[in-house]
Amino acid sequence: MNEDKQALTQLKDLGLVEAKLADDYLAYSPSAPSASNNAMSDRRKAKDDPWFLQLSFGFSGILASLLFIGFVNLILNSTGVLDSAALTGIVGLLLSLVGFLLFKYERTRGSTFLNSLAFTIGVAGQAYVIYALTSGDIEHPFDIWLFLLLQSALTLIFPSFMYRLLSSWSVLVCTVYLLDYYHLPEVSLGLLALMVVVSHLQRYKLLQRVPMKWQAEGVDIIKAVGYGSALVLLGISVYFIAAESGHRFDSYGETPSYNYYWAQGLLTLASLYAAFLILARYRIKWRSVVGLLVGVTIAVLGVLSIYVSGLLATSLIIVIAMANSQRTLLGVGIFALVGYIFWYYYQLDTSLLVKSASMLVVGIALLLVRFLLIKRYFAQRRTHSASNNKERLS
Repeated sequence: MNEDKQALTQLKDLGLVEAKLADDYLAYSPSAPSASNNAMSDRRKAKDDPWFLQLSFGFSGILASLLFIGFVNLILNSTGVLDSAALTGIVGLLLSLVGFLLFKYERTRGSTFLNSLAFTIGVAGQAYVIYALTSGDIEHPFDIWLFLLLQSALTLIFPSFMYRLLSSWSVLVCTVYLLDYYHLPEVSLGLLALMVVVSHLQRYKLLQRVPMKWQAEGVDIIKAVGYGSALVLLGISVYFIAAESGHRFDSYGETPSYNYYWAQGLLTLASLYAAFLILARYRIKWRSVVGLLVGVTIAVLGVLSIYVSGLLATSLIIVIAMANSQRTLLGVGIFALVGYIFWYYYQLDTSLLVKSASMLVVGIALLLVRFLLIKRYFAQRRTHSASNNKERLS
């Protein structure tokens, strides 16, 4: 127990654990049952809910918000508030404020019910804001910019991971839409991949630039942005496969053709940067045999998957998840990879024989690289370290 308290104190000093929660935990001994200890236990349980339970609360909150919107509409429809975009926007902002206050109050209570209620009211408020922006006289795409700025602010201030995840996802979707509106859709894949890499592999370097008192919140924000960017990246990599046939977000006027080479090049550069960060953890230089082999493999995979960008994007998510031991992200990446392969294989734009041959080549190349890395390099490295240990013992 003393070791646990010492570790918790060190985490609090680093800013990775909220000071208030850490002080409350250190002030009350878990071995002495009391009302305060029970409150702290409930609060810690609320913070340590497994991911699937938090996801269930998120989906239930969205469903409850739809029912809540229907109930509020019955009230507002009779008053004529919904006829005015400005009044509807005010209602949405007020609901968002109520959700924020409930989230702040829930953090001191650790109540799952209050958490779900705050999420429901907050999502309902955002729905009214969206309706006000789309039904008002605001010019396009200025309404998208306003919604993007609002969601960015809510991502920073709302003390809820699920709400931050939803808000960051909305921000990234708006960003992709705006890039497509300004005829820069090729930047989307590289930008999203870079955000995934930075948020997952350079999280602690980012936290070092944040003041100590905000670092606990910074962990939650970076985590939400990391998962949100990964989800948007997986979706966009599939969406833009049909971009050359006019499959675009923006339907206003003529749109130029989608440049696969630029998009895949930016995605490949982001993947190379991720490999550089992961190899740096193990003190492996780029100029070494392993570094060059990994770099060449990523480049070859990027060339082979120019028209199937989802293959490289899902591989990037899986590698990052394995490097960080993130089982949730790994499950999302594997599911996306399997679904993507099935979706791509049964498209009727190319013969199945050509697709089978391309997938076979990619699979054989990856297995060959795995054999060279594991059977040759790492086996020799283990043998060399074992011989050094024997020399030291002798």
